[in-house]
Amino acid sequence: MIKYDTHIHTYPFSQDSHQRVEELMKINNHHPYGMILTEHMDYNYSGSDIKFEFNPKEYFASYLPYRNDRFLLGVEMGLQMDNLDSVKRTVDSYPFDMVIGAIHCVNGDIAFPDYYNNKSKQEAYSRYLDTMLSCIERYHDFDTLAHIDYMCRYATYDDPELHVCDHRLALEAIFNFIIDHDICLEINTRRLGTENGYQTMNEILRLYHFLGGRYVTVGSDAHYVENVSMNFDKADCLIRAYNFIPVYFKERKRME
Repeated sequence: MIKYDTHIHTYPFSQDSHQRVEELMKINNHHPYGMILTEHMDYNYSGSDIKFEFNPKEYFASYLPYRNDRFLLGVEMGLQMDNLDSVKRTVDSYPFDMVIGAIHCVNGDIAFPDYYNNKSKQEAYSRYLDTMLSCIERYHDFDTLAHIDYMCRYATYDDPELHVCDHRLALEAIFNFIIDHDICLEINTRRLGTENGYQTMNEILRLYHFLGGRYVTVGSDAHYVENVSMNFDKADCLIRAYNFIPVYFKERKRME
């Protein structure tokens, strides 16, 4: 049973978000799911004028009064090979309930078309997955690995989907690593409302299950209040299909 939306962004701590904490608090008590804020922290980010960093002291000073059993405080750490020391210092220094590990940049933000220019789909996706593996092998003090299908949102190819058959060895290496290190895999629900998005995640989760993966987190990646817990019914179908255990984290402890 899914209990929490474990991936939510608010303004101003996530500069690309369009919802404020006060809006979430208005719906939190009667919402079917608890909520975990996971604001963007992408040290050494390059790609746009937006600064994907926040001051953790200000974050906790502002949001600790809201924290309760249904409203927890986390962070989404953007991992790059040149920022892992900064990531470690912040994770070690502040009392986040949950830490998400994510790849947003591979020599620039992969949400922008420039990343895909002059690259075949195989090359672009392989670089993304290889970067993910290199980063998590070096730093893995996080609780769940976010949106493995992230590139599918933005890629400019006729078929943007991440197919297991094209990247099986890379995906196996990533999944074996997180399973061995007791890290969850996120079911990011943003794309589950489309048939292609659902089938891609189904394909990916089938491999994760085959390799022994059992624990998942479920996150909407909401930047607007109306998108909180979006497509959780679709996520529930996938969870039931593979008998996964949906979890969330409180004080960095896995909770079922």
